[in-house]
Amino acid sequence: MVRKDTFNDTMIKKTVVPVIYLWMLAAGAIVAMGIYQPDVVLANLDGFIALLAIISGVAVPALSTLMRMWESEQASEVIEMPMQMEHDRDRDTAEHEHQMRMEAKLDKVWGE
Repeated sequence: MVRKDTFNDTMIKKTVVPVIYLWMLAAGAIVAMGIYQPDVVLANLDGFIALLAIISGVAVPALSTLMRMWESEQASEVIEMPMQMEHDRDRDTAEHEHQMRMEAKLDKVWGE
C-alpha cells in the first residue's frame, strides 16, 4: 500500500526539516570554529549567539505548531491502523473467494 503524503507531511518536509538542518549546521560550525579558532568565536560570540537565536527563535512557534499537527495526525493514523488492517483482510478474503468461484466456473466450462 503506497501512502500519499498529506499536507502536514509536506509541510514538515519543507519547513521543519530544513530549519533543523540549518540550525544544526550553524551550531556545528560555531562549535567547530570555537575548537579551531577560539579567538574568533570569543571575539564574535554575540554575533554567533544572535545567528542561532534568529534561526531558532523565529521558527520555534511555527515548528511547534507544525509538530503538534503532525503528531495528532500520526496519532489518528495509529488509531485507525487496526480498522484498516481488518478491512484489508476482509477485502483480501472476499477477493480470494471470488477468484476461487471464478476458477471453479471456468473448470466447469472447460470440463476439467
